[in-house]
Amino acid sequence: MNFEHLIGRYGLYLTTYVVGVISGFVPVINLEVYLVWVAALTPSSQGVAITVLATFGQMTAKTLMYLAGAGILKISVKKPGKKLQAVQMKMAKWQHRIGLFMFSSAFLGVPPFYVVSIASGICRVPLPVFLIWGLAGRFLRFAIAVFFPHLLKGLFS
Repeated sequence: MNFEHLIGRYGLYLTTYVVGVISGFVPVINLEVYLVWVAALTPSSQGVAITVLATFGQMTAKTLMYLAGAGILKISVKKPGKKLQAVQMKMAKWQHRIGLFMFSSAFLGVPPFYVVSIASGICRVPLPVFLIWGLAGRFLRFAIAVFFPHLLKGLFS
């Protein structure tokens, strides 16, 4: 993907949202790398907007995955693999602390939020719980990716 071309054609904000959505479905497209690159080239005053758009883009994809897991949205998904079954078992153990489980997955990526999104739908985690904790974790994760380059620029300028 040529991000410079996309930003030139569609603008920074729309491109950031779309890259967020695509990376939410295709894990090999690393949103954090994109965000560090964008942050290095843009003023820090755009950092919050970039972080919010990346978060909403990513959560758009994760919410669609949640809905697919819940059977509400019909998309072609492989049969549940061992990783998905393992996450479902962990979620059952964390039943009373599911918000913390969602947040840690969204923020740290352990277990992968991709798998947790599908498993959340299958396990019928309430959608507001998924959205609130997922948004919080993803926002903090992406804020670090966006503001860390600005911090380094400030230290070495």
